Amino acid sequence: MTQLYLHPGIVDYFVEYDFNAVQASPKTGGPEDLRRRLMEDYVTEKIILLRNVKIEYDRDFIRNVKFPADWVYKKFSSNSIERSRPIWIDRTKQNICKDLFQGNMGLYSKFRQELIAVNSLIRQVLDEILSAYNVIGRDIVWRHTETRVENLHFDKDKGSDSFESVRLYFNMDDAPRIWNTSHPLSQILTGFYDELELASAVDLPLERLLQLLSVRLFGNWSSRGREQFPHHVVLFEPNDIWICDGRTVPHQVIYGRRVISSFYKLDVDSLPAWHPSLGGRVREVHQTREDGRRQPWSAESLRGYVYPFGAKGPEPPPGVAGKSLKESWAEIYQESIQDRIVRL
Repeated sequence: MTQLYLHPGIVDYFVEYDFNAVQASPKTGGPEDLRRRLMEDYVTEKIILLRNVKIEYDRDFIRNVKFPADWVYKKFSSNSIERSRPIWIDRTKQNICKDLFQGNMGLYSKFRQELIAVNSLIRQVLDEILSAYNVIGRDIVWRHTETRVENLHFDKDKGSDSFESVRLYFNMDDAPRIWNTSHPLSQILTGFYDELELASAVDLPLERLLQLLSVRLFGNWSSRGREQFPHHVVLFEPNDIWICDGRTVPHQVIYGRRVISSFYKLDVDSLPAWHPSLGGRVREVHQTREDGRRQPWSAESLRGYVYPFGAKGPEPPPGVAGKSLKESWAEIYQESIQDRIVRL
């Protein structure tokens, strides 16, 4: 069962749904439809634990597939394996076979079979929940490289003003995946609107605004683990499935090895009336402040944290230089697993 260590100054935004009950609920799109209620919770910045979903696969085999600790495999899009193009004319599949299985076609074929089976079950779950939506993207990402202490951040999806994203996570490891999470986006926007001079960001694309908030409030990769924000600590147990909008719930992976996540895109122009887009919600915050209406939150009400950084974000310690994650990921990972004290 998922373990939560809740910070008293942060709202408890964790909820649970039984997937059997979701399936059995009337598919009306009304308040009695648990699909709608689940997505209403998603829109209102909750983390949703989904219970009673059975995903069967060859665990021993998957556990022994070693993903290289490089950028390509850090967030591995499984669409490249799922497509039907034969491996003998598909250079990407050939490279995957070589990287993961030293060219062993039998092991590659077994992996592809397991991957397709798992992805199919995940998509059945999402297609049930999102039956009222026009889904325009159905990517599933396999993150089977070890992750240690990310920086606290909001997800930044390129072009995200034009779609809504839905991320479902499935912990395929035999150990918990440990997250920290903090105040949701709506409270941060209103609480730090003046301190971060967000009125000047009114025309920024959504992903640029989320990047600005991440860096100024939490710092960047080189200052990871030094955030002064209060946070919940969450241990997602093996086989846990959860749904969370990383654009609205700031989060960081403290430790994890094997997880898959969906990157579903919903057509922003055909959302149900009760589902405002994230871009629209952000614009409403700007409009509310411009109209001089009273805000329900202020920085002082975000208990446990005082904004200290002068719009720059926390600094790394002396001597810790920033690196390009994309170019240096393998080196960065190796630095973290030396047989000595490593000061990062």
